Amino acid sequence: MNGSDVSRLGKDELAVIRNQHIGFVFQGFNLLPRTSALENVELPMLYKGLSKPERKRRAAEALEKVGLAGREHHQPHQLSGGSSSGWPSPGRW
Repeated sequence: MNGSDVSRLGKDELAVIRNQHIGFVFQGFNLLPRTSALENVELPMLYKGLSKPERKRRAAEALEKVGLAGREHHQPHQLSGGSSSGWPSPGRW
């Protein structure tokens, strides 16, 4: 990955790589149902250790890029199927 051999890395080292370099797009959308769009996108950034202002800024940017600006406080069930399927892959922000 990026010119490095990762085939012999341990679980912890691979977890760091997944956290810092790889985003995930889930078929089932795996969104937290009682959590806003903004909070759903922010969650992986929380695990990454980003500050609250930075998470909010990046999550808002990501939602804007996929056409969900202005809907940051909507919960998944409040969005159409098309809107909820277009959620950004937060691990990459």
